[in-house]
Amino acid sequence: MPLIPVTFLFSLLCCGLLLRLGRPSARRWVFQLLLLLCAWQSLLVGLRYGYDLTQFNRLQPIGAVMIPVLVWLAFRVSTQGRLRLADVWHFAPLCLTLLASWYAPVWLDALIIAADAGYGVALWCALRGGENSLKQVALAESWLCCRLWRGLAILLFTVAIAELIITLDFAWFGGRHAGLLVTVDTLLLTLGVYQVLSRTRPAEQPVEETPEPVKVVAVNDDQIHHWFVQVQQRLLKDDLYLQPELNLALLARKSGLPARRVSQAINQHAGMNVSQYVNQLRIGEAARRLLVGDRPITEIMHESGFTTKSNFNREFLRVYGANPSEWRRQQRLS
Repeated sequence: MPLIPVTFLFSLLCCGLLLRLGRPSARRWVFQLLLLLCAWQSLLVGLRYGYDLTQFNRLQPIGAVMIPVLVWLAFRVSTQGRLRLADVWHFAPLCLTLLASWYAPVWLDALIIAADAGYGVALWCALRGGENSLKQVALAESWLCCRLWRGLAILLFTVAIAELIITLDFAWFGGRHAGLLVTVDTLLLTLGVYQVLSRTRPAEQPVEETPEPVKVVAVNDDQIHHWFVQVQQRLLKDDLYLQPELNLALLARKSGLPARRVSQAINQHAGMNVSQYVNQLRIGEAARRLLVGDRPITEIMHESGFTTKSNFNREFLRVYGANPSEWRRQQRLS
């Protein structure tokens, strides 16, 4: 089967990213454990369906259940900076899988399908607030990270459907197509996890969020305007908006407002989300610097708070309708 060796390559790919993340720490251990598990699962699939080695068959369901669990925990680290004690209950699927593998193997397929589908739906629902859901992710990267996490949520649900098809294949055809299905299934999930984690870094110093008010009160336009002015002043003070590591949680704490009020004020007053508004300020500063001298665009990009050229070009195109080099040339000709 030609696809099987690819699983070993994906294992090496995950191990390479694992080395790039460095030593385990309180901020990175979930990401590293997830990568290690993806590498291990890819290796097991290759051994079982490529070389017909069945000695490790009992371990495969454990990895299949734990991958969606760790995906969710990695997402929690990205959004809240650290795990809470309440997150321990997410290891319940692992306990159930261990029990089922010894006493009720017939339930293993159902547990795997439930874990993939359940955490896929949970991840999608957690992102219903869009980029504002990623409070601990740098605003310059939140656009891409949000779409990658959503893609991974869809992928988890797709994997659940694939697991159901694999179960039916064993029931109806004796597992005739299982090798190909499991291989493609594992490769897609591993690739999805790799894409997300290679572009998502847990905050080294998570920001403690300003607590939401216990009492919910009606908000009028004057309050929204007051909050917006408060946020805008703090962004401009000390050039906070130019800091590449700025995220929603940090902006909320610096402004003395809960994150929800910050996003609400910017959304209702400026008609855009937080990252779009901050990036618009950054693009304005970048445009001003582009007109002064002939400094390299990459240098100006970094000084304006952007970390990737693709994000900088996309935001510049959104604001000015042209890429930076073309816009600079047009301005000098006019």
